Amino acid sequence: MTGSMVRRWMSGAALVWIGLAAMPMQALAQATDYHYTTSITQVYGSPYPITGKLDLQIFADGTLRGYYHTSFYKLYIPVAGGRDGNYIWFDIGPSSVDLGLGAGPQGKLHVVATMNGDGSFRGQVFPQTAAVLSGLAMQYQFASPAPTSENSNDQYIFAATPEPAATPSP
Repeated sequence: MTGSMVRRWMSGAALVWIGLAAMPMQALAQATDYHYTTSITQVYGSPYPITGKLDLQIFADGTLRGYYHTSFYKLYIPVAGGRDGNYIWFDIGPSSVDLGLGAGPQGKLHVVATMNGDGSFRGQVFPQTAAVLSGLAMQYQFASPAPTSENSNDQYIFAATPEPAATPSP
């Protein structure tokens, strides 16, 4: 009888120990949600920026994931990347539609930016076409397509401003 009680107590203690050991792993897996209003402009100004929305989840280990959509196309395009301190980088796409910078269908946008103290960030965006991504441009010695036909030296700025937190209605 005493041996049975000791085994039950030891089993209960082991279950509690396993439960406590699993808690920190769950805390690390928690992500913080961020919602941004975005714009993509040329370095020297754009009369019509490409606007959109960016929804991100940033995990404690620095990885991020989420969705992006422009104001014109309502498709939710996958986003994946990372964050290290104030430095953030991510890829938007590949997308089934052209995102507006000449990357074309199945292309993607690579964003490298710096976070500000207010949660906004600003940096460069690099369009990458499907031919460049698949390696066909190098294999068949194609010239990398320019973002626009007018000027092959176009540079683009990606800016994101956090959306205000929604207040619950009474």
